[in-house]
Amino acid sequence: MTAFNDLAEKLLIGDIGSKDFFSAVNSIDKLRDFGISSVFDLQCLGLDVEEIDEFIKLKTKTRNITEQRFCVVDIETNGCALKDAKIIEIGAVIVQNGEIIDEFNSLAYAGFLSDVVVKLTGITQEMLEDAPSEALVLEQFRGFIKDSVFVAHNVEFDYNFLSYAYLRHKMPPLLNRRLCTISLGRKTFEAPRYGLQALREHFEITEGVAHRAFWDAKSAAQIFNISCKNLCEDIVTTEDLLLFAKENREKKIKAQRKLPIFEEEV
Repeated sequence: MTAFNDLAEKLLIGDIGSKDFFSAVNSIDKLRDFGISSVFDLQCLGLDVEEIDEFIKLKTKTRNITEQRFCVVDIETNGCALKDAKIIEIGAVIVQNGEIIDEFNSLAYAGFLSDVVVKLTGITQEMLEDAPSEALVLEQFRGFIKDSVFVAHNVEFDYNFLSYAYLRHKMPPLLNRRLCTISLGRKTFEAPRYGLQALREHFEITEGVAHRAFWDAKSAAQIFNISCKNLCEDIVTTEDLLLFAKENREKKIKAQRKLPIFEEEV
């Protein structure tokens, strides 16, 4: 989805005429078959935009991060290859104003689990026998995340895996803005290592179990909130935060001012 990402990034530079924007969207290979023709379509697929005077505007450019809904996500799969592997669990929490306001947790049926996956996750074939299909869980998850910012620890893996799964089921991929808690963490606090389990130990996060999607999502949400406590005052909007998190530059720790809205732990 590089082409769409590039198009969305252009909205950061300036608004784009509605006709030109939808023409560009429907020229993208992975989107042209879905007939995206309205702002409502874009919002249903996760892009938080509005149309004013026949121009498409990215709402996250002006929304204060204290008002933004962030969906912190983790998935478990029965393999790593996009073409062959399936999702076996999705866990997610919606964070707003530093608090969890909603939760999502579901297993998904898969016909095969290796011994390695069973040992790592604790998820067994028997646990999946009565689980809903991957397609149904994907539909439910899209209804949960809506147009929130997609947040994950190593976000490219979770985001791309989910988007590919949607396409495999002939559903449109995710179009949500996204943020990586590894990248954000490196810029906002010092730690010996930045893997999720290493940070659980570093910050003494003991709730739940590792390598289960819901508990890993909750752990990542705590790490996200820790990062947000250390943002300086010039990071105000959602897009300020996304740009700061992904900037390709040396690690820069910012701890000049705590945002009051993020003072409480998840």
